[in-house]
Amino acid sequence: MVWNDTASALVRDLTENDFRLSILVDYFKVQPTIKPKSARLYEACLKMIENGYWTPGDRVPSEKDLSQLLPVGLSTVQTALRRLAETGLIQRKRKAGSFVCEPAAIGRELAYFLFLDDDGKNYLPTIDVEIEVYETSEQGDWSDFLGEAMRYICIERILGIGSEFRIHNKIYLGHAKFRPLLHFATSELRDLSLRILFQDKFGMPPLGTDRCIRFSHLSEKLAAQLNEETGKPSLLYEIRQYTVRNDPLFFMQTVVPQNNRKLRVCTSTR
Repeated sequence: MVWNDTASALVRDLTENDFRLSILVDYFKVQPTIKPKSARLYEACLKMIENGYWTPGDRVPSEKDLSQLLPVGLSTVQTALRRLAETGLIQRKRKAGSFVCEPAAIGRELAYFLFLDDDGKNYLPTIDVEIEVYETSEQGDWSDFLGEAMRYICIERILGIGSEFRIHNKIYLGHAKFRPLLHFATSELRDLSLRILFQDKFGMPPLGTDRCIRFSHLSEKLAAQLNEETGKPSLLYEIRQYTVRNDPLFFMQTVVPQNNRKLRVCTSTR
């Protein structure tokens, strides 16, 4: 399909009822022509979501409409939409069409730590004991993932599990756009979910995740923070979180000292 008078007329007809389609066309046109058309369409759709023209719950134009709107065939549209679905940005429903994922679905890779109580049916309460946001020049595994930088933003939390023990959590961020976090009040951070923090406030939805679990021992500093003995065995749980275009979003490290509780790691609190 090529841009001609017929195609231009179709574009006018389709965009009359939805100005966002003309923006999609513009996003497609500015993509480097050296890229395959499916990649150009994927990037154009990604821009629509990133810049808020398509929001969670919105229906994406149909395959037929996209193939009429743009100089691409149906197979090209299907390839682009399949890629968007695979990265968790849209959900394709048989006979209903494709829809931008709801925030809860976008954040489905975020893990929750839940410790079972004595009956094994309920969870011990988790309470923020301390929370702090600061800049650090410290280097570590997060540096390899986020990329070398002079400074990182760090959200450090100590959480109480019931009245039994504490766990330690750090989230490292390398992107300059997260610097406003340094000015957040502690009260804002206590009740703020990671999904809201990254998707709604910074426009960077959490998508794919790599997880790593290993065993370690508490350092003198960590032991003091958790009111435990130095050298006590602990579980070290690491998350490498990605956002759109498979870019690194954050590196999270959680330390759980040895305890007698059963731990459930899940992707929702249900």
